[in-house]
Amino acid sequence: MEDVIKQIVDAEREAEARIEKAEAEAKEIVLKAKEEAKLIEKEVVGDAEKQAEALVEKARLEGEEEAKKILEEGEREIEALKINATNNLEKAISAGIALVRGS
Repeated sequence: MEDVIKQIVDAEREAEARIEKAEAEAKEIVLKAKEEAKLIEKEVVGDAEKQAEALVEKARLEGEEEAKKILEEGEREIEALKINATNNLEKAISAGIALVRGS
C-alpha cells in the first residue's frame, strides 16, 4: 500500500512538473509569437511607407509635368496675343497714316 501511495505521489509530482514545463513552454511560445508579430508589423509598415513615398513622388512628378504643360500652353497663348496685338497696332498705325495723308 505504501508503494502505491508513493507511486501516486510521484505521479502527481511528475504531473505537476510536466504542467509547469508546459506552462513555461507556452509562455515562451507566446513571447516568440509576439516578437514575430512585431517584426511582421514593422515590415508591413515599412513596405506601406515605401509605397506611400513612391505614390507621393509619382504624384509630385505628374504635378510638375502638368504644371510645365500648362505654363508652356500659357506662353504660347501669350505669344499669340502679342503677335495679334502687334498686327493690330500696325494696322491702326497704317490706318492713322492713311487718314492723315488722305486729309
